[in-house]
Amino acid sequence: MRLLGLALGYGIYILIGLHAYAFFKVVAPIMPLRLGGPFSCLWSALGLIILFNTVFNHFFAMIIKPSGPEDLIRIEKLRLESKQRAHRKEVNINLKDHPDVDKEMDRLDNQEKFEGLSIDVKRLLKYRSKTMDQLARFWVKKCRTCNQLKPARTHHCSICNRCVFQMDHHCPWVNNCVGLENYRFFLLFLLYMNLGAIYLLLTIMSIWDHYSYRDNYALMSFLVILDVALIIVIAGFNIWNWFLACSGLSTIEFMSQFSGYKKNHYDYSFGTVRDNLFKIFGTHSYLKMLSPSLRVSAFTGLEWSF
Repeated sequence: MRLLGLALGYGIYILIGLHAYAFFKVVAPIMPLRLGGPFSCLWSALGLIILFNTVFNHFFAMIIKPSGPEDLIRIEKLRLESKQRAHRKEVNINLKDHPDVDKEMDRLDNQEKFEGLSIDVKRLLKYRSKTMDQLARFWVKKCRTCNQLKPARTHHCSICNRCVFQMDHHCPWVNNCVGLENYRFFLLFLLYMNLGAIYLLLTIMSIWDHYSYRDNYALMSFLVILDVALIIVIAGFNIWNWFLACSGLSTIEFMSQFSGYKKNHYDYSFGTVRDNLFKIFGTHSYLKMLSPSLRVSAFTGLEWSF
């Protein structure tokens, strides 16, 4: 499965490269004649933006780990070692102490990035300073495979052989688990891949009756059929995954509500779409959500366990 994922993941770049070759080799030289100079430049710029966002989000969906308990333990250990080396006498470096909840809430209220969020989101964010050691004091649920603490919204991936925070599924097209830290890249990859297929299909249609299309008939016809299939298939994936994102649930959590796998399930969603998307993108600005970014997730993965 890992080898298949590797082949499919890099196969995406072959498809993207084939589309880019057809655009710059066949379509781009004709566009000024068909669309006019200014509009042709704008249309080409739009295509480059879609191309960049598709590659950017697919690449980071592949290489960024979704995060899990093991990653969080390692980060906490590194953070503690860093503070110990700094010899800061005025700072309490004991990460096991509980933070002052009231002060944390006041600090969140005063931060600009959290403006516009509901009190439910801010109440959850106050637990982002919690650690695995603090969770171990009262949490008893463990992974049967890893034999380690298994916080809420954590699932074990049999392919990656590790527990993943807010695991949605293991996607072979990015050769990675889709979870807390890389879910937004996966969502945006689907969105821009769909837009890219629509964009190139419309562009090819604009030169349908040109001799360049006839001279490259095999390539252009293949891309037309491929793009139509991609638009239909990826549109379905987009609708499904964005529906779950706006609902605040992962695929596993959504399916468990109707499969009877869990008799007592907990609703992790917030009351508004904006809050649910903030949980994934770490911002409440829709423009920033759709823009390429490497911002750190607003949550660590432990918040739902406290």
